[in-house]
This record gives sequence, C-alpha cells and structure tokens, in this order.
Amino acid sequence: MFLTHPIISKAGRVALVSPSEIDDQDVVYLWNDPATRRFQRFLPERVSNADIRAQRLAWAADPNVCAFNVHALKPTGKSEFVGVARIHHIDRYYGNSCEVGLTMSSMHFGAGLGRAAIHTVLEYVFEERKFRRVVFHTAVENHVIRGWLERLGATLEGIERDFYADGTSGYTDACVYSILDREWVGGCKARMEQGIFGASKSRL
Repeated sequence: MFLTHPIISKAGRVALVSPSEIDDQDVVYLWNDPATRRFQRFLPERVSNADIRAQRLAWAADPNVCAFNVHALKPTGKSEFVGVARIHHIDRYYGNSCEVGLTMSSMHFGAGLGRAAIHTVLEYVFEERKFRRVVFHTAVENHVIRGWLERLGATLEGIERDFYADGTSGYTDACVYSILDREWVGGCKARMEQGIFGASKSRL
C-alpha cells in the first residue's frame, strides 16, 4: 500500500513519498548500482524499468507492505530522489510487528540523509502505526550497517543461515536485529536525534 500524503522528517531534510512512475528510472539506477549490490547480491542480474513498474504496482496493492521513495528536500522547494524505504512483513495477528528496510543511493552516502529517513520511518512505525516490534535484516559482512544498528540500541537476535541468495547459486547469512517500542521511547529515539540534530556524523 502507499500513503496518500508525504511524511516530512523532523529536520525537514527528507520526505517519504509514495513511489511513482516519475522515480522509476532512479530506482533502476539504485538497484543496478554496484554499491547497492555489494550486500544485496540476491538482486536479479539486471533490473529493468519493467521490473520496477511491476514491483511498484504489486506493492501498491499489498496491504502488508508500505513502500516509500526517499526524497531530499532542497531550500528551493524542489526535491531529489535519494533512496527507497519499505515497511513489510506486517503482522497484526500474532505480534503487532513489521520489518523495515532502507536502501540509499551511494551518491548520498555520508550526508546523513539515511539517518533522517530511517528516523522518520521509525517514528511513523512506532508512534503513528503503534507497532510493538520492528525487525531489520542485514548481511553478516555488512559491518557498517551492523555497527550503526548496534550503536542505535538495536538487539542482535541471531543469524539466519543461508538467508540471501548470492547470485552464484549459493547463499549468504543474515543478521537479525530488532527494536521494541519500549526501547524506542527508552533511548533509541533520543540517540538517533542526538546524531541528527547534534554534531556527530554518520555513514548513512
């Protein structure tokens, strides 16, 4: 499903907007970027515009997915595509939980836009949607994201073996992290906001 209105980050740096045809070519570039594929080797050998359009239409019709494109907001009032975010595996029946994923354009690494985007997604998930638990998957060897999640206060729940296809008929392991709603209000949110509004820098 898609939202009918954008969600603006607290600092006004990014907006989470509904995926649209306007951004399809940028999403194609994102998924074909070697920097993206480094830890997402399960992607098809080549992603096409037709693939992105089909994916966008499927997500729009799926109530268990809430997808966003991430736009950087400029002082001129214009915006620029910088990544994608997704809330998926939504489970209202057993545990009121979901999984969150974020992929940012490598051209914007280190600008803090990813941190602003994930903060905005988590605020929406915990404070508006009232989810109790959020899960993240990342490749075992993705030490940048693992370190960032651990500094945030996410808990490493374990390793799922052979979780991702690696594009060579093999598989790679994934780490599973989680944040609970009580942890979000009990310190995770404050740590994120210190990084966003303070002087510290992030690789995201």
